[in-house]
Amino acid sequence: MRRALARTISVALLFGVHCGNAGGSSNGPTTGAAGSAMAGSAQTGQAGQTGSGGSAGATGSTGSGVSGASGAAGASAGDATGTTGTASAGASTGPAGGTGASGSAAGNTNGTTGAGSTTGHDGGAASGSTSGSSSGHDAAASEGGGANADAGAPSDPAYILGADVSSVQEAIANGAKYYDDDGTQKDILALLKGHGFNFIRLRTFVDPTQSAPNPAGGTFAPYSTQGYGDITHVVAYAKLVKAAGLGFLLDFHYSDYWADPGKQIKPAAWTADGLTSFTTALSSYTQDAITQLVAAGARPDIVQVGNEITPGMDLTPGTALGPTSNWKQLAQLLNAGIDAIHGVDPTIQIMLHIDRGGDLATSTTWITNAMNNGVKFDVFGESCYVAYQGQPSGWQNTFTQLAAKFPTLKFVMAEYNADTSDNTELREANDIIFQLPNHQGLGTFFWEPTESGAWGPGLFTTSGNKVTTIPASIDQYDQMKTAYGL
Repeated sequence: MRRALARTISVALLFGVHCGNAGGSSNGPTTGAAGSAMAGSAQTGQAGQTGSGGSAGATGSTGSGVSGASGAAGASAGDATGTTGTASAGASTGPAGGTGASGSAAGNTNGTTGAGSTTGHDGGAASGSTSGSSSGHDAAASEGGGANADAGAPSDPAYILGADVSSVQEAIANGAKYYDDDGTQKDILALLKGHGFNFIRLRTFVDPTQSAPNPAGGTFAPYSTQGYGDITHVVAYAKLVKAAGLGFLLDFHYSDYWADPGKQIKPAAWTADGLTSFTTALSSYTQDAITQLVAAGARPDIVQVGNEITPGMDLTPGTALGPTSNWKQLAQLLNAGIDAIHGVDPTIQIMLHIDRGGDLATSTTWITNAMNNGVKFDVFGESCYVAYQGQPSGWQNTFTQLAAKFPTLKFVMAEYNADTSDNTELREANDIIFQLPNHQGLGTFFWEPTESGAWGPGLFTTSGNKVTTIPASIDQYDQMKTAYGL
């Protein structure tokens, strides 16, 4: 959502509209990987599923946990081979893990290690993701396994308690220090994780050092003259996110500046491009960004293709290339981004995001048009601010009805904040998503907890460079962590 932070040019213009973004099932061809075992508790990792074709699996490494089951050999003539199971993480030490079986030939990409446990609502139905586990809310979760550990281990919590903290990288560089309830200074990621947060969302711009033409007239100053928000800065911070053991959602704005319902401004470098060349540029940029993240050990678990794209994307200046009045073209742009992401890692979950948390009719039409035009996505996100989308009762109606109408989709509250008049909104917002039937509610992302503005208050107060938690707000996440079994 469009935010008025200190670097923006006009507060009045910046708060006229808003911008923002989270998980679903991951799918894609994989080949058999090595079997391994992690330090174990009582559970034994299950054998990976047998697929249909892939390069030879490597020998499993020796673990110190409960015996890891051997990965099954993949059958021939298909896209995916079975992934090997690993033992669940735990406190006790068990015997060494077993050796993974070889996958057969003819697969497309290297296989991934399957997790040996179920997580989520009720130990739900198994998915086609590389974790090899089922998901739901009520079963006990265990960590381990996933695509290419060097690329950043996948994160698949039973429920996402997420936060968009895109601003903190620059804030830290400018001297910000973060303090917990007891006055102890802490790393912001460790502080949030200590209160139950398990996922981080980061936005990225094509070239945030560029000024941007305001469709209402005039020019927006650059988002960051130092380049914060470009893929180089995002890669650096995303590495810290993954190293902290947190999930990672990447939010592509596909602009040099904030993208939201009031403005979807083309990047300066692509402004003169027609639809064909623009689509190529978008695809190349997306593929390069994901490739850099994976290579750096910061693989995103979920990628958001566009930010609050309610009216479409890349609409000004000049001819609108992806308006919702021309869904064929919008689908072309969305699929270019999706295909580029899956060209690097087909298991990354794809999310689309609009800003109609209190508008069921528009949300239903938008999803229907996307599906009817061949856009393949896993997760649908809505922005939900009391200041813009009304009261939580409206959000609940929207999400409940959408979940019933689109049973194959997962849903997230991609952006929300606290309500200055009602401190119970934090729990209410999460209960709405957590309680969606059939395991369709993945979680929520609090937008910029260290910031506050017209969109609502954050979870911290700021005095100079000292940024301190508000116990009455942030401690609710400790309660939710326990209530949701995280």
